[in-house]
Amino acid sequence: MALVSFRHGFVFIKTLKTGGTSLEADLAARLEPEAVVTPLYPPVPGHAPRHYQHAGQTLRAHATASEIKAFIGDHRFESMTRFCVEREPVDKCLSHFHMLYCSPEHTEDARRPESWDAYCEAARFPVDLHRYAEPARAGWRLQVHHVLAYERIARDVPALMRLLDLPDFRLTARAKSEYRARPVVRREDVTPAQAARIRSAFAETCAVTGLYRD
Repeated sequence: MALVSFRHGFVFIKTLKTGGTSLEADLAARLEPEAVVTPLYPPVPGHAPRHYQHAGQTLRAHATASEIKAFIGDHRFESMTRFCVEREPVDKCLSHFHMLYCSPEHTEDARRPESWDAYCEAARFPVDLHRYAEPARAGWRLQVHHVLAYERIARDVPALMRLLDLPDFRLTARAKSEYRARPVVRREDVTPAQAARIRSAFAETCAVTGLYRD
């Protein structure tokens, strides 16, 4: 999922398990009819996708910064404020696990783990660095101006929107929150070895973003 507002001059790049579906649903409802709004899966009532297909191109779900740049053009992309959201790695993986394990959309998904232990052993964690950064000579270069912390989006996203002339914005949607309503695994159930494995997988992300570093 992605949002591009030409009127307010911003690009939102959605990452996995960071409240992006709720954020996109709320933001899309406030944006101009000409904005680029990609579909949500599963659909959210009232969400109106638009302009995500152009000149034979389709902006796919979870489009990367580079894909959005190719879709709207280099000049437009570089002139806009670009942001995404990241989440503390262990909590992000717990949310990802519960989505795969509990969501009816993933019942037949080959990625659906048999257990939390199996999930950690497979190590197919939701690392999103490639969505908002690009490889560079010295590692990775961010393609966004802001990587917001999931834990503070209720405060930081409205503050950013005020700077972009979208006042009085607040988060109201709670998409997909039901997957952890009755958690299969809690934070205290995560072993030190599992936490270390997750943090190792996200080490590069934390170094590039400056978030969640020990």
